[in-house]
Amino acid sequence: MPAFTLELEEHPNQSFASASDIEEAIRLMTKPRGPTRIMLKKPCGGFAKACGFDDRFCVETRDVYGEGFRHWLAGLPNVKDRSDVVMYFRNHCTVHGRRRCPLPAWGENVLALSDVRAILLFYQASGERLSDYPWEDVSQYCIDAALKGNSRFIREIRPHGWTHEPEE
Repeated sequence: MPAFTLELEEHPNQSFASASDIEEAIRLMTKPRGPTRIMLKKPCGGFAKACGFDDRFCVETRDVYGEGFRHWLAGLPNVKDRSDVVMYFRNHCTVHGRRRCPLPAWGENVLALSDVRAILLFYQASGERLSDYPWEDVSQYCIDAALKGNSRFIREIRPHGWTHEPEE
């Protein structure tokens, strides 16, 4: 089992998160003023995270391969709904206000807290995505956002510590 760090909005990070730690974190997410974001991070940089509240969540994972990555978005089993929806998260945001940071998705990507629980517990136990859910590779969206200068994403893809030397 990989050693995960549990990150829960407005709570200190917890190293070596157990299944019971994740269960408790998910219980906190049901509270009216509870966290709206949970993440399990691998030491190598990979992660699984869920954002949202009020039984409307988006779940993503990222696999890291050396200097590259693949980013995946969970969908509902047997549902194909490409209608645009917006979910919200973040308890504190100076731009959008409390629980108003937009999280655009498609209808098929709106998952319930029970889905979050199943996916994160499986990820914590195995380090893998739960195959009961369809996973769409959205890596290109992350790369495109980075190239547009979105500071939430990487700006350049290059080996760690590598700097470009001018050719002579």
